[in-house]
Amino acid sequence: MQTENLSFEKMPFAISEILARVQKIETLIEATPTETVSADPEPFIYGIIGLAKFLKVSLPTAQKIKNSGRIPFSQAERTIIFRKVEVLSALSNKKNKR
Repeated sequence: MQTENLSFEKMPFAISEILARVQKIETLIEATPTETVSADPEPFIYGIIGLAKFLKVSLPTAQKIKNSGRIPFSQAERTIIFRKVEVLSALSNKKNKR
């Protein structure tokens, strides 16, 4: 990258060079494949209340689903943690078996 003092006469050339470089950058950006970003920033559900809200069921129903062993969960001290993907796949697998 060169830096030099620009005179008024060199200004149009400098601006056209800047515009050409910006166009090259835009072309490179458009050609670069974009990564797919997960639509769900929070992949976990915390607690029975969270499970009930996620499944749109009552608290007793959410507790029964958890106690039935149909969905996997883990527990950190007193907090029950569910993975959204695992909950959905476990419940969809159960529906397909019927």
